[in-house]
Amino acid sequence: MKKVNDIYDAIREWFQAKKITSGLTQSESRPVRTTFYTQLSMFAVPTLLTISIYFNEPPETHLFSFIHYFLLIIPILFAFYLLRLRYYNLSAVITLIAVNYHLLALTMSQADDPAQLGFLLTSTLSFLMISKKFNTARIIISILPLVLFLFSQYYYKVLGGSGIFGPPRWVVPAEYLMPPLILLSFVFFLVVYQFVKAVDLAEAKLTEEHKKSEQLLLNILPEEIAQELKEKGVSEPRLYNSATVCFTDFKGFTQIAETLSPTELVAELDRCFSYFDSVMARHNLEKLKTIGDSYMFAGSIPESNSTHAVDCVMAALEIQAFMNQMKEIKANQGLPYWELRLGIHSGDLIAGVIGEKKFAYDVWSDTVNTASRCESSGIPGRINISGATYELVKDFFDCEYRGAVPAKNKGEIEMYFVNGLLADLRRAGEERIPNEEFRKRYNQL
Repeated sequence: MKKVNDIYDAIREWFQAKKITSGLTQSESRPVRTTFYTQLSMFAVPTLLTISIYFNEPPETHLFSFIHYFLLIIPILFAFYLLRLRYYNLSAVITLIAVNYHLLALTMSQADDPAQLGFLLTSTLSFLMISKKFNTARIIISILPLVLFLFSQYYYKVLGGSGIFGPPRWVVPAEYLMPPLILLSFVFFLVVYQFVKAVDLAEAKLTEEHKKSEQLLLNILPEEIAQELKEKGVSEPRLYNSATVCFTDFKGFTQIAETLSPTELVAELDRCFSYFDSVMARHNLEKLKTIGDSYMFAGSIPESNSTHAVDCVMAALEIQAFMNQMKEIKANQGLPYWELRLGIHSGDLIAGVIGEKKFAYDVWSDTVNTASRCESSGIPGRINISGATYELVKDFFDCEYRGAVPAKNKGEIEMYFVNGLLADLRRAGEERIPNEEFRKRYNQL
């Protein structure tokens, strides 16, 4: 039974063109599916009709019919091969050319063959099969079948021209037949074009809004967690055996805030925190949240890695250098400035999303509490790390032992100040820029 179900699932996926359209958006996969179903139809229907042709059509038409059957099937199969290779638009163009040629062959064979009406159908297919990026090609390939339709009607119904296997049954004056047919074709093309244009515009707006919502979601949650929430509706918190957490806090924030307007205060915080955000991206770290003037981030979440402690200290050095530069600029202008304390600790933690509304990615454990105590036990302008973090970064950074420092509700914690990169790991003349030796050691973690 399982084997039967597997076969059924495989057939269903094939008919849904899932493999061909994998990785495409809904709007991108629609023309691909239309091309696939057109190829399938143009292979299946003429193949089934060959039996009817053999038994019901006059024998003198058999050779012509079978030759043009193969002249349709061969390019259709080639177009399907291109579709599997993901040459979507080229496959669509070859398919449309093959189908229009086949309709033309049928039109040439019998003056009264209803295949002439098929040109009206194929004139719409170009808009449905070819990507909107190639709009000029869509228009040209749409107009061509309409021209063939009008020409066939004029040749047979007005001029009384004969097909390969016989003349038309009736002929009418040009002024009676052609004006309504030309008007019909023009209106038909215009309606189809305007409809497809409206759909394209609607899809473009929908795609743009979807991108905005996706970006907004990714600004709130890590990509992996966001994807899990979209697929399952929940995200299970996960245990990380080794991660690093960093807290920052501004000294004198309250006093300086009293001298600024709310707008100026928010602008100043935004300037600092926006720079911190850019540092997170450069060092593969996850921003967790801001609470007032405190900024919190972590390494090794949501994807575990062995470089999290080094990444956090490197980010802390860059953040501290930025704050020192801001301090120097404001001091020269006689303006009040903020100084920053940074505290870092490494250990296990649980990270995830809890609750049902206003999702936020957060972390919990004693590691988080200890990192907060390292920050509050630090000194403005310095990076304070715990003994646990020191053991992970001592081969990279010059650290100054502070001893066992009392921390609120934590007793005494072994703490170190980070002075910078080790002398043999920094580029000559650049204290904060790591050299090749640093990269080699980093890659070995």
